[in-house]
Amino acid sequence: MKLIFIETMRNAIDMPHFYLHFGVNLGLWILVMIAVLIDLWDGVMTAKKLHRRVHSHKLRVTVTKMGEYWRIMLLGFVADCIGVLFPVYNLPYVSILICIGIIGIEMKSVWEHARKRKSKAAELPVIIQSVIECANEHNALEIVKQISDYLDDEKKKRE
Repeated sequence: MKLIFIETMRNAIDMPHFYLHFGVNLGLWILVMIAVLIDLWDGVMTAKKLHRRVHSHKLRVTVTKMGEYWRIMLLGFVADCIGVLFPVYNLPYVSILICIGIIGIEMKSVWEHARKRKSKAAELPVIIQSVIECANEHNALEIVKQISDYLDDEKKKRE
């Protein structure tokens, strides 16, 4: 009885078609994982540039985010499994759309990190630390002059 059911299912589902769907979904899952890891790498690089600590909480959030993305991808996979029953449903379209959306979200995050790194706010911790370390009025005036010179140079570059 069990063999008859399996043989009937093999005849009902075109196996190469099923393998194509499964392979494309596997590739999409790997692409999502790569996108999340690129975002993590970029976030760590940004934190270092801004002289911020990399907290383990941020790393746990990345793992949680990847789990959430994979749950959404799994729902797309289930929807696409229904499509495998129809020969005209060539590719796992739902999974592809979900993957494009997730990679778009991660690209936006990397773009935001790049803007933070290029921001002048990245230099503030160094400037603030210099001001705090001033031992006397002469040192403070020297640092204020350096800041003024730096701002003048930046203004000239923009003109």
